[in-house]
Amino acid sequence: MSTLPAPRSLFDRLVDDAAVFPPGNAPVPVAWAEHLAMRSGRYGDVLGPLLIGAAGADVLVEAAAAHPPVTDHETAAGLRPAPVAVGVVARAGTSLRDLRAAVAALRASPHLRVVSVELPHDTAGAWREALGLGARVAVEVTRDLGHQHDALDDLAAGASRGTERVVAKLRTQSTPTAPVPTPRELAEFMHGARDRDLPFKLTGGLHHAVAHTELTADPSPEEQHGVLNVVVAAHHLEQGATLRDLIATLELRETAALTSLVRGLSERDVDQLRARFLSFGCCGVMDPVGELVDLTLLTP
Repeated sequence: MSTLPAPRSLFDRLVDDAAVFPPGNAPVPVAWAEHLAMRSGRYGDVLGPLLIGAAGADVLVEAAAAHPPVTDHETAAGLRPAPVAVGVVARAGTSLRDLRAAVAALRASPHLRVVSVELPHDTAGAWREALGLGARVAVEVTRDLGHQHDALDDLAAGASRGTERVVAKLRTQSTPTAPVPTPRELAEFMHGARDRDLPFKLTGGLHHAVAHTELTADPSPEEQHGVLNVVVAAHHLEQGATLRDLIATLELRETAALTSLVRGLSERDVDQLRARFLSFGCCGVMDPVGELVDLTLLTP
């Protein structure tokens, strides 16, 4: 088996840090400190923005003021670090007023830079008000395919009229009311995003490199998606793969086959698939990163 790494660009800003969200639920100051440590570590280039709920914005501002990013004193210039990228997440029930206030509070900090906002889709179109916030807008759509197609149409229409980038978002973890989306559900979403020329991101559940069965406290085991499965499926998607092909890729559990496919990606392949598959949120960033390192796809 080859031990050559995958193109490093494949993992650039791939994992958004969702440490403060379930099931991690890290206190904001802890999440901030750990994010700074990862940011300056050997896999800092894999790290996307720190995601924060709208209600936690003020606490993050305080944490950043108390423990700002460290200035580089090893060079004569004493370079100040760039502000830390932050994504603001408005969960269901959060008003646009509260979202705007959170964005304003974060932007007032010299240590933070708001790069994205995330909110659920609503049939009334209130999500479009986020297009005026000057950041990428990720809109979470329902798993119900009938309504999902309508939501993706709405996102595509909004994207064609605004200046901010609109991203389709799907939850890939189980919730108290729904299990993990099936491979078919995820494949349908990916096809729907591509057909409307929308980039997409995923949130939750992608803690492992390869699709697997997770044993849980619940009597029923949970089928979980793998990061490599999604990466390869996104590559196939851009090559015109059918829905059946995507489902088969998302179901694949042969680690050697997946790693071989990933190692063989060209820089052009990477550019194409990452333009479509932007990132995924994970409450334990080092979970998938550690497995990618163990597979020698990602090296220091």
